[in-house]
Amino acid sequence: MKDKDLSEALDSIREAMQEQKKNNQKRADEFWDNLSYDDKLAAFYSVVQRICKGELNEKGSYRYVLYDVFGFSSDAYALGMECGYLELHNSIYSFQEMQK
Repeated sequence: MKDKDLSEALDSIREAMQEQKKNNQKRADEFWDNLSYDDKLAAFYSVVQRICKGELNEKGSYRYVLYDVFGFSSDAYALGMECGYLELHNSIYSFQEMQK
């Protein structure tokens, strides 16, 4: 009985996480779609400049870039994973290690 309860609880958590991801994506898309072209360029420039600073120039960790370069708090950790930034960070780090 306990295994079934645990399985149901995990399914519920998984569903809630999927719903949250959909909501985050919708919110991000709406935000982007409501920006002017110039604001989109500025946002693109700002984000890419910070990623390059933290990843390429300073060779920082995932947390370092989120917290020290972007100035986010711990709530950004899971969001960065959800949107693919951790995967991007790891691929950059792996590539840099291969170049040594």
